[in-house]
Amino acid sequence: MRQLIDALDDLLDVAGLERNGGARARLAIVSCDYLGERLDGEILAAVNAARDFWLRGEAADYKFWFDLFSVRMNGSQHSNPVDRLVWSALAQSGGLDSYAGEYLALEAFDAGLTVDDIVAAIAEAVPGFSAG
Repeated sequence: MRQLIDALDDLLDVAGLERNGGARARLAIVSCDYLGERLDGEILAAVNAARDFWLRGEAADYKFWFDLFSVRMNGSQHSNPVDRLVWSALAQSGGLDSYAGEYLALEAFDAGLTVDDIVAAIAEAVPGFSAG
């Protein structure tokens, strides 16, 4: 995991994604996609709302899920890594710097993704990152 974080940090230090408005949310969304069947219907609906909002510019269900997860995260002693990853997908617009990338990679790992899954998610979400 340390090698992955170091490689991601090195890339994000020069990638210029810190000014990309949806880059952080995109990595969180793609990481959630790799959780697959581990997401229940409610969580999946929240991730899809985040995808629609940040990646497609559609806001139909976004406010509902944002508000629900805002309440859930305010009681953060009850949050789990999956909830934090979904919250990142919903709430974390803005750039993707090495700090945010490391946070999201570690949350994905804590949520149950393997290092290989995290590498694949990063390669899908971050231009220039190779899964090989």
